[in-house]
Formats: sequence, C-alpha cells, structure tokens
Amino acid sequence: MTATPLRPIHYLGNKSRHLRPIVSTVLGLAAPGTSVIDLFAGTGVVSRELAKARQVTSVDVQAYSATLAQALCSPRKYDARERTQIVERARNWLDALPSEVSALLDYESMVTDGANTEPSLFVLLTEEGSLTRTNATDPALSSAKADALAALTTAGAVITSYYGGVYFSYRQALEIDALMAAIGHSHATPAEATAVAALLGVASDTVSTVGSHFAQPTRLRARTGEPKVSSIVKTIRARSASVLVSYELWLRRYAALDPTKFACSTVTSDFRAVLGTIGDDVGAIYADPPYTRDHYSRFYHVLETIAVGDDPGVTTAPGSDQASRGLYRLSRHQSPFSIRSQVASAFNVLFESAGQRAIPLVLSYSPQGSGTRARPETRLMTIDRIAAAARARFSEVYVVPIDTSVHSRFNRTDLHGETPDDAEVLIVARP
Repeated sequence: MTATPLRPIHYLGNKSRHLRPIVSTVLGLAAPGTSVIDLFAGTGVVSRELAKARQVTSVDVQAYSATLAQALCSPRKYDARERTQIVERARNWLDALPSEVSALLDYESMVTDGANTEPSLFVLLTEEGSLTRTNATDPALSSAKADALAALTTAGAVITSYYGGVYFSYRQALEIDALMAAIGHSHATPAEATAVAALLGVASDTVSTVGSHFAQPTRLRARTGEPKVSSIVKTIRARSASVLVSYELWLRRYAALDPTKFACSTVTSDFRAVLGTIGDDVGAIYADPPYTRDHYSRFYHVLETIAVGDDPGVTTAPGSDQASRGLYRLSRHQSPFSIRSQVASAFNVLFESAGQRAIPLVLSYSPQGSGTRARPETRLMTIDRIAAAARARFSEVYVVPIDTSVHSRFNRTDLHGETPDDAEVLIVARP
C-alpha cells in the first residue's frame, strides 16, 4: 500500500485514505489460510487491498460495485491498438446516428454559446433537458427533443435519453452511449469488467455537479430564480470535456494496475442473503454500511444504469406525471442502515450472523457530530449503541479511532455539521 491507490469513482465516504488501518486490522483477525468478506464493498478499493493477501468475496447490492472490484483486482490491460479500436467503433456509432439527433446538439450549442447574454436558456436545458420530461418551457428545446426521441430510442441511447442535458451535455451523453455500443455492453450481454469500469470512471469525472455525484443535478438558479452566473461558467467548462479522450485515459489507468495475488470473487446481493451462506473458510468480515439517511442508490443511480446496461425507467416527482428531478431508477435499493426504524435490527442481523459462526468482524463507522438545524442527528446510530449491540453477540468488542479521517461532504452547507476529531472509527468484534 505504498503507491497511491486508484480511486475508480468519486464516492462519499470512500476508504482510499484509510486502507492501511482497515486492512491490517482485518488481516490481523483472520486465521492463516482463511478468506475474508468485504460486505459493503462500494468502490472495491478495500477488496483490492485485501486480495493482495487473502481470497476475498466482494459484496454489494449495487452492480457497479462488482464491476469496479473485478476491474481493480483482475484488470484487463487494453493495449494502444485495442483502445484505438474501441474509440473508432464509438466514433462510427456516432457518425451513423440519424440527422434528427443533431437537433439536440445544435440547440445545446446555441444556448451554450449564448449563455453570457441569455443564461436562462442554458439553465432551462439543465433543468428540462431529459427526453423523459415532456414539459420543456422553451418551444425550441421541446422541438429538438421531439425530433431526436425516436432516433435515440432506436439506437438504444439510454444515457442520452434519460440523463443528457441534465447530468451531462448531450455530446457527452452520446459518447457514453457510443462507448457502451463499442464495447458491446448491455443487460443481455455484459461487457468485460475493465471496459465498463473505465466508463464508470469517465461518467464520474464528467458529470457536471458539485461533488461529482448524481443525487441531484446542479442548481443553476439562486433562490430568487435568477441564474447563478459563476455556476453556469463552471458547468459549461465541465461539459466541454471529451468522454472519448477520458475513456482512453481510464483504460490506461487500469492497464497500469497489477492483478491481486489472490482471487476476488464478487457477489451482487443484499448483505442478509450473503450472511446466510457464509462458508467455514471465512476468517473475518469487514463491514462498511451506510452511516446516514442518504441512500447510496440515489447518489450513484446513473452509474448503476451504466453498469447494468439496462433501460431502468425513471421515477416521477411526487404528485406529478413528470420525471423526478434526479431522474432516479424505478427500482432503487433502500438500505435498512439508512432508515431510522430499521437500522438497529440491521446491525443485530449483522452481529448475530457473524457471532453465531464465530467470525471476527471489523466495522467502519463515524461518530455522531454536532449536527445542524436541518439535520440535528448526523448518524442513525451512536458508536456506543453499536458497540453495545455487538457485545451481545461477541466476547470482546473494542473501538479503534482512525486518525485524521475526513468524510466527503454534501453540497449544501446547512447539511455539513461539525466533524468530530475522530471522524472514522473501527469497531472490532472478536468471538
């Protein structure tokens, strides 16, 4: 762990900075020759480090996690010729699109070029650009979307149809769709993991939101309704980035990785189902469940759509027939660790399953901060409550602070709260 680990996507609460204490603690508990489970694997960075020393099962309910873990542990090294071929196939796909699609690109160029004098039209594009929304305020935008809709549907351009104009420029979204076609990735025929993981990295880098996540599109209006000029400038700059150029860069990043010494198998499933099938070879479990009310499926739903390669549909706004502002997938996982009425029982299931099998458990969590008026309680469980629940199932439970840990924060300052000095701890439970 001397080299800086590859951070495959921008991720809330990512563990890249805490790998050394996490991995050393987990491996210190696992008996020689046993395997380990990374139960809420997220970006897969912990799975990769563990797989350098033990066989690992990388578990997460989100499909993008399995893709990232596979690519990090067993990266395919695409050479220059292969990278060029993929990009060429993507360019050919773009060139073959019917002329009707150009209406979207022409409209976007017009409002982007005119944003200095008429910023409101660019703001409308980011608010109403999705082809799933039928109530565009600007008739020219409505016309451009109507012209392109049939052609994009025929081409299977899901990313452009749902998220173009909102999370990405139309050009960027089309290039993502083109790359999915170029690598042959769909729900029916998944592509090789590294090729998809590189695309996830591109999407995470390219999305034009503060924080590079997908919980909500960037708000380009002040509370008065006036356009926020500085935010518009930043968004336009982000939308000028080339997806195709970035994709080649990400393939090179994965090509520079060495495969892990031990196998890393991936499981896309709820943690409870996995805990019920643990084998005798498991020597330790590492668990990094959500800490807050914020469901990760809401922050990374666009990445999930890319990873699965499906047409997910989109939820509607409450009391409306229009698509939700975040354009969330119809099927979206709700973690019990992020639901106040369910979090205690979720921890009990975790501790009972590991305790019954006498498997050591290492749990990452963050202490309660001072909170804000909007969120007086920043965590759904305190460290003391979690430790008490663990002591009911394990003979020894202790808490290890991780020094100088800082969490990724939200865009809104009223949701930040004061971060305690020991912003991350490991709760270690031994049979």
